[in-house]
Amino acid sequence: MRAKIRQWWPFAVLGAVFGGLVVLNMSCHDHWLDSDMAAEMIFSRLLAESGHVFATEEWYYSTEFRFLYTQLVMAPLFRLSQDWHLIRMITNIVTYVLMLASYFYMMKPLKVDRRWVALTGAVLLLPFSETMMTHMQMGNTYMPHVILLFFYLGLFLRLVQKVAYPRWRRWEMAAVYLLLSVICGVSGVRYLLAMQCPLALAALLYLAFSGEWKQFRRQFGTDTGKKSFRQVWKSGRAAYLYCGLLGAGGSLLGYCLNVLWVSRQYVFQTYEATNFIPVYQGILAERVQNALGSLLMLFGYIPDRGFLSLRGFITMLSFVAIALLIYCGAKAYRGSCGQRFFVALFLAVSLGLNLFVFVFTTSTMVPRYYITTLIFALPVFTFYMEGREPAFDRLAVSLLLACCFLMGTAKVTLSYLSADKNQGKRAVAAFLQENGYDFGFATYWNANIMTELTDGAVEIANIGDPEYLEFFKWSSPMRYYEEGYHQGETFLLLTAEQRAEYAGAEALQAGEVVYEDGDYTVYVYESVEELMACAAQRD
Repeated sequence: MRAKIRQWWPFAVLGAVFGGLVVLNMSCHDHWLDSDMAAEMIFSRLLAESGHVFATEEWYYSTEFRFLYTQLVMAPLFRLSQDWHLIRMITNIVTYVLMLASYFYMMKPLKVDRRWVALTGAVLLLPFSETMMTHMQMGNTYMPHVILLFFYLGLFLRLVQKVAYPRWRRWEMAAVYLLLSVICGVSGVRYLLAMQCPLALAALLYLAFSGEWKQFRRQFGTDTGKKSFRQVWKSGRAAYLYCGLLGAGGSLLGYCLNVLWVSRQYVFQTYEATNFIPVYQGILAERVQNALGSLLMLFGYIPDRGFLSLRGFITMLSFVAIALLIYCGAKAYRGSCGQRFFVALFLAVSLGLNLFVFVFTTSTMVPRYYITTLIFALPVFTFYMEGREPAFDRLAVSLLLACCFLMGTAKVTLSYLSADKNQGKRAVAAFLQENGYDFGFATYWNANIMTELTDGAVEIANIGDPEYLEFFKWSSPMRYYEEGYHQGETFLLLTAEQRAEYAGAEALQAGEVVYEDGDYTVYVYESVEELMACAAQRD
């Protein structure tokens, strides 16, 4: 009986965490949703209406072109139901399952005890910070990326193995691996930075650490130099470099397709304006500060809270968690061999490369950007736990990390249940829906989210500001901005702050106030043309 408990309790923990997330999805799925997340629902509905699967030219994308994403689940669901809550909940649950499946798939070649795989899989589902809750477990903006990365690395680890797969099976895996590399490149630079580039660089370093390479260096220029050179490229570690270069090449091909064809067919922001930063006048120090701050916030750091408060305690745990993971990574790096050593090396290279980009370029830097790198700390942690460190050390580290993650999860979950960030929007959303105001304009963060809160009944186009009324064409259907799309009354939705700031704008003077609750004000106009005629002229 004890043996069975010892064998299955990690899977019970995983099931309990999974069940808790399902309950959150059923009861309060939209507490922290925003217009970015709602945009994925609107996009999926558009795909369902137009009969497209992956993409459509009728949509304004944002910062990237997402080829394999949540629309693959949401769009078919929109053909079966118009209940947005149900669609989001099912999509999240499907994504949880796929993420766990891809994680188990990646871990299998590493021969880690399935109990540790189950426990670290549970960590994948723990919302131990606001960033994780918002962008992973509930908002679901990063889980598709995680799924692809796990599956991709799982394919890589199988391709470099010496296991005697049937030839057709190896060719099949190589074809899928190459195809996925191209798709990642088509999606933009995100996957290149998160996987293909660090994977190729780690493979190069892995080969450079090999005995064959060291022997070649010693024999370079001698009669046996050519023979030792051939041995390098016939070695088992060379297979890592071959596969790494194959993946990087496929992704570069995909990125070329992105630049030369996709960017001309679809509208989205490219990265051509990303430059190296000036490294003087405190700019470099500011970038380093922001990189460190973003990392801390991913692990639950809460700014502007009392040092001796509960939030202060959770903040201290973020330092502890990072320190413990660095410790485990260093120990695993030194104590592992073979594929385990390579994965630890890959994590170090990936983190270093991404930190370089965050610090030395003008790229956007936010806590969630670390997710696609630090997910690989989980397998490295399992290497440490199965290593040769003293049993007491491993127990102490695992208990401390469990405390950090569970305390952070408890705090974030409590906040999620008690703090509905969309509470102020619900009343005005209900007013718009009940009174038949089905099309209007608002600034970005008050537009798409209203559509989701009304199950798609109210459509809102984005504007830059209420004075000039210029269109902000970002994460929304193109039809919103086409002349003649909407006939009849239209509205302008403003926050209380916007109403006060733009009180003298012609649009506010010409509109009829039909709703006001202290948080939001709704102005109504006879038509879109009447509202747009109020736009101020720029100098």
